[in-house]
Amino acid sequence: MAMRLAGNDGFWSSLSVLNEDTLMQSLLLGHVPDGRWLDSEMMLQEVENIMHIALENEVSSPPMSSETWNCISGIEVVESVETLPCTISRVSLQMLCQCTGERDIQTRTMAVFDLLRNYRWDVKVVIVLGALAETYGRLCLPKHLSSSDPVAASVAILNWLPFNTSKFSTWLKSLSLLVRAMVDVTKCIIGFERLPVKQANPDNNVVGETASQVYLAAYWVVRSAITCLMQIAYFKQSQQASDSRIAMRELSSLGYRLTSMQISLKEQVEECYEQIEEEIYWKLHNIFTENSEDNQAVLQLLFSLQDDFPLQDFSRQIAITELKDKVILLLLSKPELLPLEQLLFLLQQTYDHRSKVESNRNYDIIWIPIPSSTRWTDEEKGIFKFISNSLPWCSVRRPWLMSSTVVKFMRTEWNYRDGETMMVVLDSNGRIVNMNAMDMVLIWGVRAYPFSISRENELWEEDGWSMQLLLDNIHPAFETWIEEGREICIYGSDDSDWVDEFKSQALKIQSLGFQFETIYLGRRSRDEYTKLNSLTMNGNSIVICSTIFYPRLESIRRSKLRRGKSPESDRVLAEVSELLDFDYDEHKGWTVIGKGRAAAADIVRLTGRNATECLRRIRRWGENAADLGFSGALKIASEVNEKPCEETSSVEVPSEAAATTRRVVTCEKCKRPMQKFVVYQ
Repeated sequence: MAMRLAGNDGFWSSLSVLNEDTLMQSLLLGHVPDGRWLDSEMMLQEVENIMHIALENEVSSPPMSSETWNCISGIEVVESVETLPCTISRVSLQMLCQCTGERDIQTRTMAVFDLLRNYRWDVKVVIVLGALAETYGRLCLPKHLSSSDPVAASVAILNWLPFNTSKFSTWLKSLSLLVRAMVDVTKCIIGFERLPVKQANPDNNVVGETASQVYLAAYWVVRSAITCLMQIAYFKQSQQASDSRIAMRELSSLGYRLTSMQISLKEQVEECYEQIEEEIYWKLHNIFTENSEDNQAVLQLLFSLQDDFPLQDFSRQIAITELKDKVILLLLSKPELLPLEQLLFLLQQTYDHRSKVESNRNYDIIWIPIPSSTRWTDEEKGIFKFISNSLPWCSVRRPWLMSSTVVKFMRTEWNYRDGETMMVVLDSNGRIVNMNAMDMVLIWGVRAYPFSISRENELWEEDGWSMQLLLDNIHPAFETWIEEGREICIYGSDDSDWVDEFKSQALKIQSLGFQFETIYLGRRSRDEYTKLNSLTMNGNSIVICSTIFYPRLESIRRSKLRRGKSPESDRVLAEVSELLDFDYDEHKGWTVIGKGRAAAADIVRLTGRNATECLRRIRRWGENAADLGFSGALKIASEVNEKPCEETSSVEVPSEAAATTRRVVTCEKCKRPMQKFVVYQ
């Protein structure tokens, strides 16, 4: 039975009477979008992969990787009660049920548009292409599996599928070229629909003309897809030469029309894009200095996509309106964000304690991952999806669709550098109050709210050099030690001999009655931080990861330097610089001792052999020196002269005062402990 096709004259005669204005009016009357949305670019990628295989590798897209499959397998229609497979099935039935009749193809095309009236233009087109790909894929799957699966071979025979397609090669080539043209035009439609027209004011004439071309392009893609389905019968059985020529001529004519349309449409979309991006850049340049009632205009401009839900919290989609009247921290980083230990610490500083703070601390973090290149890789997308679904922060739901102008603005105006992590703070009115609050967060956590520069100045007025400044929030035990006023000894080195000697001396001193906690920090190497097991016990010392401690010190130093401080005038900066720039080759290691809330004058820092020698001196003084406390004893031990006094001196302590006088008395000249004698008079 020969397949019946309209002759070429009949085919084009139906188009000759088609008035574009009338068609446009019909398309717009039947276009009633209700907010339904899906990732059309990802859907189109799946279409390409299916057609690539179904049409004997004639379509250009290569086979998809496992990472790509993991991304596209989660495509869903947002704000729709109907699932994507159900929608595609209904569209397929609508397209196929008419293909056996003689009804006018325009009527068939408009019926499909009516079925998709509630979708955006790009979504209409990719759903139709999805139906086309699903039909051809399902048709060709048994043929592709027939060599290894006898059931598939039988199904292919029952469907009259040819195992040798060489006689169809010319027709397949025409079909493949048409599919390629449909895909290219669809990419232009997607590009136009993603233009942030609402956030900018481009030339309305250019946008209007391009929109008209988009509507017509969508019509011709849908019409071409229906034509492709009409020729399925040709693929199943041998046809007369005249039918073959008619089929190929019809496909070729549509392919040429769409190819010509794609060239013009691509130029128009690019012109719209350039105008809008330029407008957005200057709007961004000015909007942060304008007086606004809230942060909505700024956030809409930053995340300027044609999508009402550009953000997500875990997997929950978030509208920008949910962030109104909040302080916003824009977390800019690479897609991998931070190493695990630093990421967990940042998470603790920004989130874990929020349940304990006052309710008026109203802020949210939005993570904006920025890759080094302009194109996201499948690996980067996979990493982002995993991290964004694991953290309690908001994040850009599809950061690869962010405006390149917005990313450019962040690089040029905000000085974002590849690989770094920074936090730009917007107050509740959308004004920038801190270009980078990352140091504040690492030092003080939520205490830094509202994360402004003025708040940073206030915090430095409150805090000075202390053990709390060094260790706050790094380990759960530290908060308890600080609250209880315990003495804490932290030390760092990668010289195992020095570490073993220091630990041995510290244990012996503890046996004399000295009570203090020890914390080992390792060494900060020049190229990378020492890799330690975070928060584990090593003998009597807690080992904390140096990838947390040293970045905290760097944050302290940067914060001080931004305020114009110098090591000569600021104790905190001087001490932190000593630890960060420590010469391990010369001094082996360092130690800092003091109570959690002790004054700066009561904190002792010692280096290398000087530290171990002071420990030996304390041991020689014996258990009576325990009354001095560990830091007090070390301070005295560090001030002892190398040689004792040549002259004998004495201090008389009346018996009635002995009970309230510390049992260790030091010489005023050489600072050595004095021997105790009982004298009767």
